[in-house]
Amino acid sequence: MAKKMTARQRAIRRRNIFLVCVSLALILVIALFIWLVSLLFSGSDDTTKNDSQIQSSSKVDVDSSEDELPAVNNEPKVVQKGNYTLDVEFTNLLLVNEKNPLPEDYDYEGELVSLDGKYRNGQLDKINRQIEPYVKAMCEAAWAENVTLKVWSPYRSYATQKMLFDNRVNGYINQGYSAQEAEKKALTINARPGTSEHHTGLAIDFNCANDSFEGMPAFKWMQEHAHEYGFIMRYPKDKTEITGVIYEPWHWRFVGISEAEKIKDSGLCLEEYLEKNKD
Repeated sequence: MAKKMTARQRAIRRRNIFLVCVSLALILVIALFIWLVSLLFSGSDDTTKNDSQIQSSSKVDVDSSEDELPAVNNEPKVVQKGNYTLDVEFTNLLLVNEKNPLPEDYDYEGELVSLDGKYRNGQLDKINRQIEPYVKAMCEAAWAENVTLKVWSPYRSYATQKMLFDNRVNGYINQGYSAQEAEKKALTINARPGTSEHHTGLAIDFNCANDSFEGMPAFKWMQEHAHEYGFIMRYPKDKTEITGVIYEPWHWRFVGISEAEKIKDSGLCLEEYLEKNKD
């Protein structure tokens, strides 16, 4: 038979069991502490990794944006004039004169639009539709400075130009000029039908069609600001030998903002400018 344990032996056994339990608990606490520490450092590494990925992603985004800049630069360059957004690079350098008539199949009315009455002081109302916002913006800018600027004579049909030219020729004939002399003299004032810029809807006589325009505030304003809206004085005083047309301070031609600035700075008339810059 097994001997009964003495009180001392039972106490020693309980103490040993207690020590084992304490040891196991301590081991569990240490293991838990190690696990938490490892988890904390692992999270820090992930954060660093994520930050690195974010920085890398940001760099890619920046580089991508820089690559896309040329696409932005390829968008039309525009300028805001009052209520109108104008394309600075839109141009039309079509040369129309006695030596450069419009082709026989030219569509005289295909690009026209009627201009609202408040912008006109004449009966003719058609202009090239592409220059309508430029004309409106220019007139409104002049009005804002208390300068009267209105469209007197824009587009003219072939028939209208023929009537004007024939009337001019007949007037000189009635003054005693020969038919040849009358026609030659008429050409310095009225273009032969088919050779007039007015056929294109790109040329406009402002306010009137006589020398009195030179004394109007509108003339001074146009000299200072017309190029900002794409217009040039088509027949300057010192270029009559080249253009073949008398000085017409009232006659302005749309060529586009970028080209108008260049032509104004060059001091050349359209014929000279195109000759100098031809391919």
